[in-house]
Amino acid sequence: MTSRIQNERRPQCYVPLVISVASVFGMFTMAPIQAAEWRIEPQLRAAGEIDDNAILTSRSDEDVGIAGSVIDASAKFAYASPTTTFSITPRLSSRNYDLDEFDEDEQFLNYDFGHKTQSSSFRIRGGYARESVRRAERADADLDIEDPDDIPDDESGRVRLQGIREKLRVVPSWTYRASEASSISIKMNYIDVQYDDVFAGLLNDYDDSRVELSYRRTWSPRNTAILTGTYRQYSVDGRDDVNSSGFKAGVERRLSETTRIRALAGVEDTELAAGGSEAKWVADVSLTRRLQTITMLAQYRRTVSGGGSGNLSSRDSINLNFTRQLTERISAGIGVRAYQIDTLNDADVNFDDRNYVQLRSQFRWNLTRTWSLEANYRYTFSDRSRVGDNLGESANSNNVTIWLNYRPTPIIRSQ
Repeated sequence: MTSRIQNERRPQCYVPLVISVASVFGMFTMAPIQAAEWRIEPQLRAAGEIDDNAILTSRSDEDVGIAGSVIDASAKFAYASPTTTFSITPRLSSRNYDLDEFDEDEQFLNYDFGHKTQSSSFRIRGGYARESVRRAERADADLDIEDPDDIPDDESGRVRLQGIREKLRVVPSWTYRASEASSISIKMNYIDVQYDDVFAGLLNDYDDSRVELSYRRTWSPRNTAILTGTYRQYSVDGRDDVNSSGFKAGVERRLSETTRIRALAGVEDTELAAGGSEAKWVADVSLTRRLQTITMLAQYRRTVSGGGSGNLSSRDSINLNFTRQLTERISAGIGVRAYQIDTLNDADVNFDDRNYVQLRSQFRWNLTRTWSLEANYRYTFSDRSRVGDNLGESANSNNVTIWLNYRPTPIIRSQ
């Protein structure tokens, strides 16, 4: 195991970003140009927002209610050909509240590159986010996520101080089809997170790398067996690296052309800072359904997760996203994000142990082809009573956001 020194680590955050973006553009320029299409999809959003407990404090005399406005602008640049797809989406967000210390200017950049041949496929995706800790370290029931693997589990819940978190995520993957019935794939999920100095002692800069090697075998048109082995390294500034390894096995079944269920279970063995190791069972059971008017994702997941708290933890989580097109112009959705955390260490009192629930409802009205109104309500509950009778606390908040969205007709160019 090796130690990490804080002042030596900061420049390393941008190395994977440079490498990944260079790789994407390098392979993109080599892609054959045949029946290709370019798309530009701009979007401008403006909102009013109120929150009656912006920092999720448990003391009513410390509640901080805020109200303000949000401006959000983005543009998706996409390319598609029979063998190659590519998209990159920069986004800027500015939040201004009646309390100046909560004002936030945030920047995001997401990208996704894919290339396939007759026997293999390669994909690299990821992004960069520079956002406020108040929002980044609080789990959000995101109704736009369609892939269960894209649901993050790295937030700490520590949102009382104001400052910035920078997060870099790079996810390359390669799949080789050995036959019509079997395939082998390897995927890496790399995350690097850095915080403002104001969080020293409360939140820790870290990076988290996980490598997965999977084998898939289809034994019928609807059923596929999956076996996955993983290796993980979690590194916090000024501490020794923590390693873990494990496996999962299970099946994926296509119930219909629109519905899929996946069930995996296994074990992950993790080193402990105090010495020795601890084995935890892990699982992933998910259901996805996509119809013309309905989209649903339901998942139970048990993982060993890392974050800015500086400790790995066992996390049981439930995720539910459901949206429905009620009429040609009106749609509605609900989302649930709930989890329970148990820290992997030997301390009698673990300050990170907690229960968390967020309920979200959404209503959208398409006024015209380019203009729409969207109303969101979020109820958030956080309970840390399990850390001890004298230290436990619970908090809740209500957040309402009304959006006016402008999405002009995409610009399309075919080659």
